[in-house]
This record gives sequence, C-alpha cells and structure tokens, in this order.
Amino acid sequence: MQSRRERLRDELRREVLAAARHQLAGQHGLSKLTMAAVAKEVGVTPPALYRHFENRQDVIAQLCVLIVEEVLELLAVAVARQEPGDIAAALVASTRTSLDWAVRNPAEFDLIIGSGIRAELSDSHALQRRMAEMVGGHYVPLFRELAAADIPRPAHELGPELAEQVRRYRDAVGGHDLPLGVAHLMVTSWRQVYGLQCMAVYGHQEFAFGDHVALHEDLVSSLLVQMGLEPHPTVR
Repeated sequence: MQSRRERLRDELRREVLAAARHQLAGQHGLSKLTMAAVAKEVGVTPPALYRHFENRQDVIAQLCVLIVEEVLELLAVAVARQEPGDIAAALVASTRTSLDWAVRNPAEFDLIIGSGIRAELSDSHALQRRMAEMVGGHYVPLFRELAAADIPRPAHELGPELAEQVRRYRDAVGGHDLPLGVAHLMVTSWRQVYGLQCMAVYGHQEFAFGDHVALHEDLVSSLLVQMGLEPHPTVR
C-alpha cells in the first residue's frame, strides 16, 4: 500500500505529464514546452519539478511513454472487439485505430514517431527501443499467430546486412521466436502504414486524398494479401 507521500508524488507526476501534454498539443508544439510553463500550469514552482524529474528531457521521455501506453490501450480495445483468432480483422482494426489516433493527435504523433524525439533528445536510442518493445507487445502476438497458421507465402530472400537488421529489430520488439521472414513482413508492413500515417497527419497530397481513409483501406488490403490473409475481413 502506498504511503501518503508516494500518492502525492504520483499525483504530481500525472499532473505534470498532463500539463506537458497540454503545452505540447495546445501551445504550438515542443518549442513552448518549458519547465516554467509546466510548473505554472500545475501550480508549483519550477524547482519543485526537479525533485521529480531530472530536466525537461526527462519530462519529454516520460510523456512519450505515457502517450504510447494510451495508444496501445486503444489498440487493445479495438482488437478485443474482433472475433478471436481473426488475424486479418485484428490487424485492420489496429491500423485503422492508430490512423484515427494520429490524425486526432498530430503533435503527439510528431513527438513519438515524427521528428520530435530526435530533435529534443540527443540520445534517444534507449527510449526508441523501449517504445518499440511496448508496441511489439501488441503486434508480435498477431504475427506469431500468422506464423503458426503456416500460410503459404512467396519466399523473400534477405541480403546479409538486411537480415541482421531485421534480426535486431525482431529481438528488440520481443519476437525472438518469429521466423525471420515473418519479422521482415512485420517491419515492411509498418514501413508502409507509417508512410500513409505521415501523409494523413502532415497533409501530404490532401488535395487529392482528403482524409486518406480509402487509401489506407486499400493499403491494408494489399498488405493482408501479401500475408496470405483475407483482404476484406469483417471488422467490428
């Protein structure tokens, strides 16, 4: 059971991260996210923040983790609505939910997946690896099911350099047992989904594609075909 001091500390931490997120999303991005501004919004002095956070970069790093946790909760809810074992429906629900979240939260998207982390944190490798592992906790089980289904797929020969990179990625996201070909399918699928999400969030080609939903559905259907799955599953 937490002591009163621990409860107050956790409550302040939550308030600080909520204020930091408000500064990020509502005050023109990271440039306005300062310890002084956060302290003012929370109602404490700036020195008080440093008893709980090392510096501004520590606030940003913890905010990144909090945002990823939020997204993963949304993805879990979306997958839970699908028929158990329907990998295609789970993947469609996950990717569409993440697209909708990204469009609703462009500042947060830019922070965790765009240029924000590298611009603000001089050494973001450990944080990026942690977030990749968190996201892997959602997607790896789905691709594990895909591997277990033993669906015939065209073989894709990986060169030695790419094979080693895919192996590092696979191990980092918790997919040590995934066949390398399935791990490659996982990361190349993300490569394409990420590209489309960037188009939607940053408004690229919006003169033609508008909300990008139809383009997203077409992309995911083509990815499902590559995986040997039904391209138009029933999604709830």
